[in-house]
Amino acid sequence: MRVMKITMVLMTCLLVQLSASTYAQRITISKQNSSIYAVLEEIRKQSNYDFFYNLDIFKDAKPVDIHVKNANLDQVLNACFANQPYTYVIEAGSVIITKKAKVDSKPSLQQQLQITGRVVSAADGRALLGVSVRIKGSNTVTVTNPNGQFTITVPASGTTLTFTSLGLDPQEVRVGPNNKNITVRMYETTAQLEEVAVTVQARRRTNTEIAVLEERKNASIVQDAISAQMIERTGSITTTQALQRVAGVTVTDDKYVAVRGMGDRSVIGQLNGVRLSSSDPDRSAIPLDLVPASLLDNITIYKTVTPDKPADAASGIVELKTKSVPDKMTFEVIAQTGFNSNIGIGGNYNSFWNSDMGVLGTKINNKNLSQDFLNLSQQYPGGLGTIQNMIAQSGYNADVRQEVSRINGIMQGFDPVLTTQGQQAPLNQLYSATFGNSYDVFDKHKLGVILGGNYYRRTSNIYDGDLAQYSIYQGVVTGNPYIYSQRNIPNFTTTNNIVMGPYQTYREHTGVETLNYGVLGGLTYRFDPRHEISFQYMGSWGGENRATNLRGGYYYAGLPGEVNSTTYSLKQTYRTLNTFNLQGEHKFLRGAYSPRLSYNLATSTSEQNDPDYRFANLVDYAPRYGGVYYRPVLGEGAIGDGEYVYTDRYYALTSGYVNGFGPYGIMQADPNGRRWRNLEEVNYNYKADLAVPFPFLGIKQELKVGFNYLSREREFGENVLFLPGSNFSNYAGSYDHTGITSALPLYDVSGNLDRLVSNEVVGLQLPSGAVGEGDFPVGGFLYNIQKSPNNYRGFFETNAFYGMLDLKLTEEFRIAGGVRFENTNIQSAVDTANVFLDPSLEAANADGTVNLNPQNPNSAYKQGYKPFYSVNATYTLNDNMNFRAAFNTTLARPELRELTNVYEFDAFQMGLVVGNPNLVNQSTKNLDFRWEWFPNPGEVIAVSAFGKEINNQLVKVFSLETEGLAATFPEFPVIRFENDPNTGRVWGLEFEVVKDLGTIWDPAQGFFIGSNLLLAQSEVKKTPERLAANWSIDRNAPENSPLFEQAPYSINAWLNYDNKKWGTDLTATFNIVGERLVQINMTGEPDLYTRPFAMLDLVFTQRINNRIQFKGYAKNILNPDIKTVYANPKTQGRWYGNEYINRSYKRGAEVMLGFSYNLF
Repeated sequence: MRVMKITMVLMTCLLVQLSASTYAQRITISKQNSSIYAVLEEIRKQSNYDFFYNLDIFKDAKPVDIHVKNANLDQVLNACFANQPYTYVIEAGSVIITKKAKVDSKPSLQQQLQITGRVVSAADGRALLGVSVRIKGSNTVTVTNPNGQFTITVPASGTTLTFTSLGLDPQEVRVGPNNKNITVRMYETTAQLEEVAVTVQARRRTNTEIAVLEERKNASIVQDAISAQMIERTGSITTTQALQRVAGVTVTDDKYVAVRGMGDRSVIGQLNGVRLSSSDPDRSAIPLDLVPASLLDNITIYKTVTPDKPADAASGIVELKTKSVPDKMTFEVIAQTGFNSNIGIGGNYNSFWNSDMGVLGTKINNKNLSQDFLNLSQQYPGGLGTIQNMIAQSGYNADVRQEVSRINGIMQGFDPVLTTQGQQAPLNQLYSATFGNSYDVFDKHKLGVILGGNYYRRTSNIYDGDLAQYSIYQGVVTGNPYIYSQRNIPNFTTTNNIVMGPYQTYREHTGVETLNYGVLGGLTYRFDPRHEISFQYMGSWGGENRATNLRGGYYYAGLPGEVNSTTYSLKQTYRTLNTFNLQGEHKFLRGAYSPRLSYNLATSTSEQNDPDYRFANLVDYAPRYGGVYYRPVLGEGAIGDGEYVYTDRYYALTSGYVNGFGPYGIMQADPNGRRWRNLEEVNYNYKADLAVPFPFLGIKQELKVGFNYLSREREFGENVLFLPGSNFSNYAGSYDHTGITSALPLYDVSGNLDRLVSNEVVGLQLPSGAVGEGDFPVGGFLYNIQKSPNNYRGFFETNAFYGMLDLKLTEEFRIAGGVRFENTNIQSAVDTANVFLDPSLEAANADGTVNLNPQNPNSAYKQGYKPFYSVNATYTLNDNMNFRAAFNTTLARPELRELTNVYEFDAFQMGLVVGNPNLVNQSTKNLDFRWEWFPNPGEVIAVSAFGKEINNQLVKVFSLETEGLAATFPEFPVIRFENDPNTGRVWGLEFEVVKDLGTIWDPAQGFFIGSNLLLAQSEVKKTPERLAANWSIDRNAPENSPLFEQAPYSINAWLNYDNKKWGTDLTATFNIVGERLVQINMTGEPDLYTRPFAMLDLVFTQRINNRIQFKGYAKNILNPDIKTVYANPKTQGRWYGNEYINRSYKRGAEVMLGFSYNLF
């Protein structure tokens, strides 16, 4: 706060100084026989006033002789225009120059008519100052005042007025007795300026709703957008929060975007026209929450494409357009603070020891595996067995004992914590700043600068949420023989009474702390009226802490005592995204038919680092009368005689197997452990387009050709360290897959998970007393030092070239289309050297070693150039109404991770995720229709229909080989992507209305209402394996299924009140999304679907003065239950009349308050 106060004082002082210097400025000029242009330019430089005039009025100007010293602006202009036919008006820092009207010497006998009006920008509705208003064919002229108003006298019979201004398309309006008061909307010119450059923007500013609707109206394709104005009105912090307001867009996990219900690989993320790199090793989608919304001018969603767009946009393209260079200096600062209602002010949230991320989140990286630990796998290629043998002999050699001590320090260097704890939550914080300006350099050159920064930090907390696993089976299966009750089907479940019982139930407590900050820098340089280059950099960094604990147990254990289950998940993630982008546009010739070259060279890098992600699922069983367990006496690396020990509780870390996978037909599946994962990806995207205008049918047409190159290089590394006490861990160098001896550390610490990973268990355990002959130190538990078999490198490369025509067959009918050719080259290689494999699962060779022998460690998928067609037709009934139809073919490619032959247990999906080298590209045919009407600036009424036919659809498949009631350990499915042999179809409707209520009811002036509705239907035939699993319990289960994460409907609505007189802006927004399939179950139970829940937000802004605004928001005011349920589709979330809740929680309402300060 102290820094903010000092900053406010400094900015105020600077403003006062600037204002004082401007008004006190005196002008000195001495020029002889000079052009009027040179004189006006010198006046502009010394006065800092903007000058507005049409170039043609000075064609007959006389040379100027002027000699003034310390004169004010009026004196200088009067001297400049002495004996010249010009006049001027000074208004609000601008000088508008026009030609004096000629005086007719003969008095007119006609009656005159006075015309009044107002000129505004069609882009954003703002009043336009200095627009020339002329009677066509005469020299009678006036200019608009700062409010855009004008008055002009015309002949009583009527005439035509022409409206002109630099940078705006000229307008002509017929006026007369029945049209005496008019409003004229002027558009920014789309032609390249040649003689004079009034702006240095690389693109037209489209940061208001009026501007993005105008761009949408004039586009050749079906598109939607949300502007910076609406982003601010909805209080959106991240890009994904803003996208939830767009028609047909839904968001999953607050990160991933789906367009018309199709997400992941079907949606492409682009920044200023180039591809964003992915930072998520588990999904093909781009997590767009990493991009701060305050750094954007708008977000455009292309729902159909032309050949100059990527062919792998099967569902759409999300185009993020960063802030553009402003026409004049801007500097704005925003600061807000608030809280989540689940936490309150000064409340606690769930976290864990040593979770501090630091101010910038970089402390997360301090938990990376040390280089000393990584070196152990090279120093001891034989693995832990070599180290254990060395420890056994360490009593005889001082150097060896020193090395053992070093290794012990490494093993005990990890955080000794597996559990969560409450911490006091800081207030949520949001800060942003933006600066931009344009400068004159080298006489006629222009340089534009835009700088921006954003920082936010917030916490959320789920307290007492419900989590349950339902099944027709009951019993207890943990992988440990001491905690086991045979699976059974209770007698309340029959073929005539199909019900499920709760297998496990939990109370959920999850705390999340999120930090994100980003910077934006842009330069635009116009070194010639026909040539412009620009450079943009955007960097974004983010950190996240997520702490979950689940407390519950087995509902129908079938054992004489209580069986409890506790799960802890401790995860920290650090993400980065850096994008460098060089753009250029060059017009080779003067005139309207000059060829134009544009290019875009970009590189982006992304990284996601998950250091020391900890997961533990502890089951403890308290027999009614206690029990005994077998405790062996350990010899040197072998199990000797033992004894039975009494205990009042049995302990186990749940783990099991995956049947039917791997060279031996069975694989370990242990969710417990500490995982280090890191993904790095580098993108190179180069594209160039050549547009050649030509005349045809008397209308300007355009031929466009170009090419695109995209390369993605990825490297993924992982280390998995199993926990002591795991069913698959070693005990004192011995492996025991029965779980009897491996669980002994749990008894040593009485089930305390923090003690389990402390120095009490981990590392060297020295014997007490003197070491006698034959004695040796005990190695205790040592983490495996070799990397997991899931490390890989790969690349993803595509080349494309295209040709297209943009034709206007008539003034009303436009068609844009052509063909694009793309190829595919995806390759990866698994790192098989020196990896860790658990000996309890693999058969040893004769020499006692185990070799990794995957069927194919390298994967490659190549496809030659394939054509992809696109045609977009637009019929413009009038200036404000379009009818559109489009057809295009697209593809979707497998991701590197999905093709690569690696396998990894995912503790969240509770399955073994494996690669599939046999995947091929998905192909999609798209058909779209749209009618859209733009009654007034900022208004739209639209209806759209769409359909998609999908072949070789890439779908996530869960497959499970089970022993059913005979299973003695948990069984987990294999999760992989496959090409669905069945054809999938999606079709639907979109409705959209945005209306200024003041145009239909005068008391509603200032109220805008908007709403959009998506209705979609998707269907795919279930695979035989999936259908057989469903029918094993429910013979009436449907044969078809909706597509994964496809919502049948989504509704967005908003109401905005903008009172410019009071400076008040209020916006209420509403959002609800229909049920979505989020998990496919292969164990017989119905699939999991999310249930609809309503979100209501309120955002307000109150202007204090011209520079300061008080603003804030309250989000998720209704705070509904968010549920995931077991169900069949279209059953209102019920299965045979009962609601089976898998997860239910409240997110909490979020409140933020703060200020914005605009210096200029």
